[in-house]
Amino acid sequence: MKNISKTGRTAKGVTSQPLGVRLAPDEVVEVEGFAAAQQRSRAWFLRFLILRGLADYKRELASKPIH
Repeated sequence: MKNISKTGRTAKGVTSQPLGVRLAPDEVVEVEGFAAAQQRSRAWFLRFLILRGLADYKRELASKPIH
């Protein structure tokens, strides 16, 4: 029987360069816990959060009136 892992690689060309992120120790523990719960890598989970945050930020900008 073939064992299939949920952890996958990001598609080629998606990341142009790695980015360093500084987190407090308790934030690292929290991120690692959420990533493990989803059976994902820490890097995958951080990318997921950044993309989600960017989408929210863009929606917020689009809803603000222009002066």
